[in-house]
Amino acid sequence: MTELIAALLSASGVWLTTHRQMLGWPISLLATLFYGTVFFQAHLYADTVLQGVFSIAILYGWALWARERRTGLHLPESRLPLLPADELPTRPLSPVRAMVETTCFLILSVLWILALKYWSDDPAPILDGGLSGASLLAQLWTARRHRVSWLLWSGIDVIYTVLFTSRSLTITALLYAGYTGLGLYGYWKWRR
Repeated sequence: MTELIAALLSASGVWLTTHRQMLGWPISLLATLFYGTVFFQAHLYADTVLQGVFSIAILYGWALWARERRTGLHLPESRLPLLPADELPTRPLSPVRAMVETTCFLILSVLWILALKYWSDDPAPILDGGLSGASLLAQLWTARRHRVSWLLWSGIDVIYTVLFTSRSLTITALLYAGYTGLGLYGYWKWRR
């Protein structure tokens, strides 16, 4: 039952985020609490810790979007400052920044993999640690509203579907299979 609640909350949060709606942030935050429990029970420790880190990243994204929406920093001066969140524009990601941040998260992933391999009973330390590092990068890019974040999420979600299937987390595997398409939809939706 916990997995089903987590999946429903998570899917709702991502759907709302693809539409750049502020409500996606608190719903996603609640989903991390439920998924932290699910992943701990499945011995996917990197994903358990990832839920805690996601909580921090979600709070960062929520605060960033709220500040820009409240102050109207993203709008021409002739527009009212309080507009729906879907008025927040996407931002380009420079190739240099993308390479630097990707390198940092690759290093984090390697460290995470080594920690899982030598200090836990995680059955899939390479996938668990690698996907967790990539997910943090995708979450950071989503918070900054970089359109490419959705393509990264889609690639991550394909691999997560396989991992969760192997851990008998059927509901979560189906959710992540759906996320693959939702990531492509988010990329299309954020084209403006």
